[in-house]
Amino acid sequence: MPRLGAARDVVSVARVFDGDTVRLTDGRRVRLAGIDAPETAHGEAPAQYYAAASRRELASLTRGVALRFEPVGRGRDRFGRALGELVLPDGASVAERMLAAGAAFFFWYPDLPDSLVHRLLAAQRRAMEQGRGFWPRILRLPSPAGGYAGNAASHRFHAPGCPDAGRISRRNRVALADARQAFGLGFSPARECTPWPTAGTGRKSSWTDKP
Repeated sequence: MPRLGAARDVVSVARVFDGDTVRLTDGRRVRLAGIDAPETAHGEAPAQYYAAASRRELASLTRGVALRFEPVGRGRDRFGRALGELVLPDGASVAERMLAAGAAFFFWYPDLPDSLVHRLLAAQRRAMEQGRGFWPRILRLPSPAGGYAGNAASHRFHAPGCPDAGRISRRNRVALADARQAFGLGFSPARECTPWPTAGTGRKSSWTDKP
């Protein structure tokens, strides 16, 4: 398995894949810990709304910049990508900058440090309040009848008609009135059944579509 690197690597970015993943010049793929970005096109699946803009934002932040890489939590995600923070020369977190621009959203997982959760969620809430990036459109999405069902164990939210919504235990089920409340509390949309709009069509993704 490739070396994750020292706790404080100085690195540079060779390629930006989307708004949360890059390849470093040393060959490592890095997933920014604690954020997710709209999906680019994969196979027959179209790109999601704001995917191209999100990728451009990450490229503008990291292109030609000497960064510091700091592993976070378990160190790798389920795809084998190095999981951590990229830190700009002024000490600012690239992930926080992406959230502050409304170009990515908070994405929780179990071993994300509480200090990082608080920083990232604060940046997201500011961007929502200020109407940055994709937030004006995303927060205007019509809510399903009865609102969304949040899962306190996974921190994902689902519409009532999504298959996984019916699998949430009573103990973990959280009623969420709309997208603003869901994102504000740190929930992110389930990928298998998402309300996120597709790019360029004005049509939102179906809650019953499969990936």
